[in-house]
Amino acid sequence: MAEQVTYKRAKTWHIALSQMTGIMQMAFYVLLGYAAYIGNLGYAITTVLVGVLITITRVFDSITDPFIALIIEKFNSKHGKMRMFLAIGWALMAISTTLMCNVFAGNFSFGPDDTFSNPAGVAVFIIIYFFYIIGYTFASCVGNMEGNILTNDPKQRPTIGVWQVIYSYLSPMIVSMLITVILLPRFGTPYQLENGATDYSWTIEVFQWANLIVIGISLVALILTCIGLTPYDKPENFEGIKKDAKPSFKEMFSLLKDNKELQRYIVAACSDKLAQTVGSQSVITTLMFSVLLGSMVGSSIISVVAMLPSIIFAIVGAKLAGKHGNRKVMINWTWVCIIWNVLFIIFIMVVPEKGASSMGVPLVIFFLLMLGNNAFKMVVSTATGAMRMDVVDYELYRSGHYLPATVSAVYSFIDKMISALAPMIATLVIGIVGYTGSRIPQASDELTIGIRIITAVLFCGLPLLGWALTLVAMKKFSLTREKMEDVQMTIASQKNEIEQAENEEQTGTEQTGTEQTDNDNSGEEEKTQVK
Repeated sequence: MAEQVTYKRAKTWHIALSQMTGIMQMAFYVLLGYAAYIGNLGYAITTVLVGVLITITRVFDSITDPFIALIIEKFNSKHGKMRMFLAIGWALMAISTTLMCNVFAGNFSFGPDDTFSNPAGVAVFIIIYFFYIIGYTFASCVGNMEGNILTNDPKQRPTIGVWQVIYSYLSPMIVSMLITVILLPRFGTPYQLENGATDYSWTIEVFQWANLIVIGISLVALILTCIGLTPYDKPENFEGIKKDAKPSFKEMFSLLKDNKELQRYIVAACSDKLAQTVGSQSVITTLMFSVLLGSMVGSSIISVVAMLPSIIFAIVGAKLAGKHGNRKVMINWTWVCIIWNVLFIIFIMVVPEKGASSMGVPLVIFFLLMLGNNAFKMVVSTATGAMRMDVVDYELYRSGHYLPATVSAVYSFIDKMISALAPMIATLVIGIVGYTGSRIPQASDELTIGIRIITAVLFCGLPLLGWALTLVAMKKFSLTREKMEDVQMTIASQKNEIEQAENEEQTGTEQTGTEQTDNDNSGEEEKTQVK
């Protein structure tokens, strides 16, 4: 059946460049992952309140998705649309983070009672964050629709996921390394551990320099992305079967209500995303790497080194997804992730305090656990990215509407609404073990059994819950490899029928015009003869 379909394919180097959207987005994402510290140190906002503020801004982020998606869908230009909106998104993000980290940060301070935030600091911080979110939404909407514009080949689509995953892992890895290994020791406050080693506490100067680095990296990524998208950013690549369809909010609600496969995909992807986002919050990684293991710098290096070999598993995931389909790969490797994280929880509960601050068995075990965790999640991420493209094409098959930005916006709306809870969950939960008011996790904090439990629950426990929901959602998910072959063949057949009908109509119009011209000429000849 697959041999009967003529697939649209993209050049490999075009795919590689176009997916650098992920580098641009993730560079800013890593920087704003430290928003709790930026808000606390630069704007005098208490730890709990900054978590609530970030949650509010991310709820706003989810609301902007449908509006911006409609703007992108309705915009038409002979030069395309993706590159222009990417540039707009980058500009808004760069200006916002510069205002946040370099212009206003450090101009606000706590009062005599540090349990209350500075009102002016809160106002400035949240306004800047709102503008950043609008820019990030433009970039993410375009990034989510790129894959469908490039190719519909089921064997090539997972390779897009490979590049997406590689960039989304490498870019935060590199930016995090620059921040924690270079900037933190240089601009942070040194702290002497009991074993004689040195760790560092965060300062606002770290983030001021980090912002300049992020802007430079993201600008290069933007330029390369636009080069890769140029051959495909054309008006004809945004047409559906029903060419008179106009995107609207009604269409979005109908899409979510009627497309069962989108509903199941949202449950699977969003549950994973919430769990992973909570575990990646800077306050949680500080508890894990500094307070528990004994070295933010050392543990960050280990986690990065453990991530590098796991990129190979993105290629493995793409090969498996191309052969067996995204659904089967997601189910099988989700089980592997569950088993591995149970082992990780055991390690967190029994590892000696500051056990990874020097070479030894705990450090080796931590490295192996991080290596496996990153590798197995990489396979699931590759299948997840390709699966969203299948859902877009399924909507075209189901309704005749080609709405890549709209489908992505509906998913992103719910995804961001749920993920917005991550900072609040993290800051509220660590409040149970004493991190309230102006107190925030630092390397000098004493390890308690409560901190062990909280770290295990947020770093590994929530992902277990997310993966369990994934398995439930995938049980009835019908977009297997065989089903998608049928979907693509049906779409191609319908487009061919429409094209043939349009050609016949055009031919008929031309013939009618020719006959009318002949009749007019005959009439003129008869008049001449009468005269």
